[in-house]
Amino acid sequence: MARKIYDPNEDENSTPSDSELQIQSRELYTNFVREEIELQGLPVPDVPVLDNIQFSNPLWICNASNLRQLANEFSQSPLRNEVRLRAQSVDLTTLNGQNFSEMIQEIFSGGTLTRERVLVVFFFCSDVALFALQNHTLNLFSKLIQWSTDYITGRFSNFISSQGGWTAVLNNSINTLLKVSATAACCVAVVAMLVFIRNNWK
Repeated sequence: MARKIYDPNEDENSTPSDSELQIQSRELYTNFVREEIELQGLPVPDVPVLDNIQFSNPLWICNASNLRQLANEFSQSPLRNEVRLRAQSVDLTTLNGQNFSEMIQEIFSGGTLTRERVLVVFFFCSDVALFALQNHTLNLFSKLIQWSTDYITGRFSNFISSQGGWTAVLNNSINTLLKVSATAACCVAVVAMLVFIRNNWK
């Protein structure tokens, strides 16, 4: 995918095109995965998509920073550990692109967009990939990065687009985070997602 040259005269609040949103989604996700690998104290594997990640648009660095702030907050919740446990219960021996995409879709489908739902998808995808990496299956790790990137730049990006783009989604999430803690409704929705994972991918 061709890298878009940043135009400093571009309005940062304008609605991104589909291609811009796909590029931003890919860069946000691969940067997120790289950060998670480093936080786990693991060496970053020699996979081209994780090598020298540079954002095509400098404004997207702010979105990456907001995403990490939300991720750090989410990491302190019991739900974060639940996501990790569910990811580590996935049977890597039967995994393929189709059933992995179906897993993510089931997690994300239904309900309204919340920061928890965005983070569950990002963490679940990266946790499964790291689970493969820690089990010394670099080939499967590479495939998982590709499969999850395909999903996040496809269906997931379409949903983000319908909400006004990443800047709108993350800024709204940050504003909510600063004002109040997650509501009970959000917690119930995420727990329901995790119960689904527990029942279907042990």
